[in-house]
Amino acid sequence: MSAAAPRRDGQRARHVALVAPHYRPETNAAAHRVTALAESLAAAGRQVTMITTLPHYPQYRVYDGYDVPGRMETEEGGVRVVRLRPRIAPKTSLPLRLLAELWFCLRAYMLLLRARPDVVVASSPYMFLGPMGLLAARLVGARFAWDVRDLTWLYPRAVGKRTFGLDRALERLMLWTARRCDALTTATEGLLTYFERRPELSAVVPNGVSDAWLDRLAALPAPGDAPQVLYAGLLGYNHALATLVDAARLLPDVPFALAGDGPERAELEERALRHGLTNVTFLGYLGPDELVEAYSRATVLVSHVRKHDLYHWTQPAKLWEYMATGRPVVHAGEGEAVRIVDENGVGVTVPPEDPDALAAAIAGLVRDPAAGRQLGARARGFVSRARRRSLLLAEHVALLERLAATER
Repeated sequence: MSAAAPRRDGQRARHVALVAPHYRPETNAAAHRVTALAESLAAAGRQVTMITTLPHYPQYRVYDGYDVPGRMETEEGGVRVVRLRPRIAPKTSLPLRLLAELWFCLRAYMLLLRARPDVVVASSPYMFLGPMGLLAARLVGARFAWDVRDLTWLYPRAVGKRTFGLDRALERLMLWTARRCDALTTATEGLLTYFERRPELSAVVPNGVSDAWLDRLAALPAPGDAPQVLYAGLLGYNHALATLVDAARLLPDVPFALAGDGPERAELEERALRHGLTNVTFLGYLGPDELVEAYSRATVLVSHVRKHDLYHWTQPAKLWEYMATGRPVVHAGEGEAVRIVDENGVGVTVPPEDPDALAAAIAGLVRDPAAGRQLGARARGFVSRARRRSLLLAEHVALLERLAATER
């Protein structure tokens, strides 16, 4: 990778290096967000280097056309993209997944030292990117911005896994990193509050939906009267989707579909099979066109977050995409996301891990499709106003511009 000499002449910093595990052509929320941020910085006149992995998520195998040894370097949308080959660990092995993340962080660290950017931006979910990015930035005299979307170091404890004190050690490391970075952005107000000591240049930049995706979802036909419940997203521990399977058991005449992949998929399929549920279908990972088709068939969309104080601070990115479809949304959770949904009247909320409450909310929307369509239209308007990614990105880019204009 060619080195780029940093500006040290008092002029505005020119070279920004972003490090994140997910990037286009992956289609998850993190990939969409980071790709848009990198290209927005390039459009603003910055030299941008993106360090990421070869695309492999959520199938946990490298995509066709990208399966090369070592790394791949391309120029895309004005951004120099350096993709490193990932160490792909089993979905269900947390220790091996952490080692794989650390391996990527170490290699990204070496590339940052060679590139010598003026600003380093590290974006989660890989937790070690924060400390690694801070260290690399300090060694090359760059400013460091940490973009925290999830408190991943706390998730194992939240889902009941034994951590042997590792979570507490990691928490101290992450709080130490937040105190020493030059800028900090988070996805929610709760996450920003978690970092009680943080830099002056801090802001909340929520997840959003791109203009192009908003336009495409706005073109969907109105939902019909024949019921179809859809969950689309990661089938992971944080979502406790056994509750959704149990709700389907209470509504045997309502079809349920789960689109996506993740570490809990096999367990959920076994649970549905064990209960003989013929109304539950697992669609697997869907590409953009297939996902649009699934949305067009759906009449109710469901989001579910595990019951734990940690998740009070989360706002599932899928909520805003769901709302952009114009379908009514049922969100099972607590805290910040529930408050936003309730205050704006853009969905139905129920307590998490309560299949009876979830089934009752779904049944209410199934019985009154006209009310559901009104709810969906109101939610679509909210997303267009308050969760449009182009507007949110403008705020993020402006923050990084202020950071780039400062001297260390």
